[in-house]
Amino acid sequence: MKVKPADKKMSVDDPAIRMLFRHPNSLVATWHIHQDWKKRIEEMFNIPWSDLPFALRLYDITEREVKEDGLDSYVDYGINHESGEWILFGIERGRVYCVDLGVRMLGGRFYPISRSNPVEVPS
Repeated sequence: MKVKPADKKMSVDDPAIRMLFRHPNSLVATWHIHQDWKKRIEEMFNIPWSDLPFALRLYDITEREVKEDGLDSYVDYGINHESGEWILFGIERGRVYCVDLGVRMLGGRFYPISRSNPVEVPS
């Protein structure tokens, strides 16, 4: 499944995630996944929606874009499948972040569903 970058045109039914500055030490990510997409994701993994191990992957993109080459700087946050927002702590001032909503399997493999807009944390 391909990541849908925030800057590309998306339909209202596509998975969508956005991130906002909340506090100098935290950001908030909010997302929505339409029912049709939930069914597609269940079929892709052959796992019921409620059993999928969802995660947010927060990337520090201050000095480089996400390249998925093993050198990206990121932190994973396990999330509840019923949630539509999550507060992300542990950020640093003066850095730029984006976040992927995805599924992280037991072996650590991450399957992104949607990518947020970049957010710059004030210094």
